[in-house]
Amino acid sequence: MYTRIGQDLYQIKPGKLSSHCYLILSEKNILIDSGTSRDFPTLQSDLEGVGVKVSDIDMVINTHEHFDHIGGNRFLQNHAIIAAHRYAAVKIVYGDDEVTMCRANEQDVAGYRIHVWLGNTDVIDAGSWFLKVLHTPGHTSGCICVYEPRKRILFSGDALFASGTLSTIFNSGSLAEYLNSLRRLSTMKIDLLLPGHGRISDNVEEDISKTVEAAVTKFPEAERLAVMLGLKESRSIIPYS
Repeated sequence: MYTRIGQDLYQIKPGKLSSHCYLILSEKNILIDSGTSRDFPTLQSDLEGVGVKVSDIDMVINTHEHFDHIGGNRFLQNHAIIAAHRYAAVKIVYGDDEVTMCRANEQDVAGYRIHVWLGNTDVIDAGSWFLKVLHTPGHTSGCICVYEPRKRILFSGDALFASGTLSTIFNSGSLAEYLNSLRRLSTMKIDLLLPGHGRISDNVEEDISKTVEAAVTKFPEAERLAVMLGLKESRSIIPYS
C-alpha cells in the first residue's frame, strides 16, 4: 500500500512487520528504509504502482539496524548505494543478530552490504532534495533521522513517533541518549514528521512534549534526565525566605 504525500514523495507500507518506506523522486531516487525481506515483493509492486522500477532506486538510507528497516536491502544492494550510520552499519555488515533481530523474525542475518557509512551532520545532495543526517541514538545506538531543512520534513525512523508514542529502548540503545535526541529535535523547525511506524504528524512540538511525558511516566529515572536536559521543569519547590 502506498500513499502520495507530495509531488515527489511517497509513503509505502509493504507489510505488517515492515517499517514505512519513503520514496523520494529526485535527480537521484532515494528510498528511506526497505522493510522486511519477506515483504520485498509488495514493496516492489508498490514501487511499480508509483511508476518506479527497483532498478530505478539510486540510494537506500537505513534509519537504523533493525530487521524491519533493512530487509529489502538484499534485493537492492547490487545496483543501489546502501547507506546507514556507522554504528548501525557495523552491526548490519557483520550480522549482529542480537541487535538486528533478523533470525528471530525469519530473516537471513548475513549477506547485507553498506556502501556508505554515515556520520552526524553528513549531507546528501539529491538536487531538489537536500538531506541532512542527524545521529539520534536511543532506540538503538545507530539510529538516525533524515532532515530536509528547506522543506522542514523529518524522516524520523524509530527515533520519534506521533502523539507521544514511545520507542522501545533496546540493549544497544540508551534512555539518556533517547531523551538527548528528543532535546536536539526539539530545537529544530519541523513542519512534517514522517516516522518509521504509525501516522504522519504536522504537530511535532506537541509530539516531542508528549513523548517526554510518556518517558517520565514509564521510567522513574527519566524525570531527572529530562530536567537536566531542559526538556522538563523541576517539580521541586524552593521555599521563599
